[in-house]
Amino acid sequence: MKYLVLIFVLCYSINAQVVNIESKRMRTDTTGWSGSAEADFQLSKSTEEIFDLGGMLHFQYKGKDDLWLFLNEFRFIRGAGTDFVNSGFAHVRYNRKVTKELLRWEAFVQYQYNKSLDVGLRGLAGTGPRFKIYDSDKFRAYAAVLYMFEYQESVDKSIIEHNHRSSSYLSITVNVGKIEFSNTTYFQPNLKNLKDYRIASQSDVKFEIFEDFNFKTGFSFRYDTAPFPGVPKTTYYLTNGLEFEF
Repeated sequence: MKYLVLIFVLCYSINAQVVNIESKRMRTDTTGWSGSAEADFQLSKSTEEIFDLGGMLHFQYKGKDDLWLFLNEFRFIRGAGTDFVNSGFAHVRYNRKVTKELLRWEAFVQYQYNKSLDVGLRGLAGTGPRFKIYDSDKFRAYAAVLYMFEYQESVDKSIIEHNHRSSSYLSITVNVGKIEFSNTTYFQPNLKNLKDYRIASQSDVKFEIFEDFNFKTGFSFRYDTAPFPGVPKTTYYLTNGLEFEF
């Protein structure tokens, strides 16, 4: 079993509405279960009291030809009587080999909320092909074109949407010595209105300090042409931390 634990986060801004599942996949050489769990809590007070609570539970099962991924995450930050971040999601994804090298088939369901983006509930279900473009120790590239049904409602339930979207992504990972760079970019247009689309991108750079101990920095960006009223079209967040592998 091999899994990753993020020890601390130095800078945290708003969570993106598009969850980057590619960054959650664990690369293992053996079959069976692997997983990780995180929890963090901070309470500080100067002129105002700030409460910060977060957690993550992550399991993965790898078989000979299939893979199951189970994810749960949440984050709550409150200060000066305001919820700066109040978000979470649960995700289940199944991946099956269709051919030995090129083609996999995926299916997933997801429940999500993000009060900072006025999303009281967002439910997703989707399926489609995933392609292994290239896979080696130095460079990996994957792409997918999935169909996704989306149900979402605002926090006060004044807005309820039922959308049919495409969810396409390209994911690359480059290893150069003790440095690893990875990027995943998503494109999610509404199939009934192509002017309504989302673009989300996450980039991570990991530096090996010594064996199984890394420094990691990441930047996530989201652009939504049709967010709920009052929500900005562009959001992002930056994280820095230490990572321990075992």
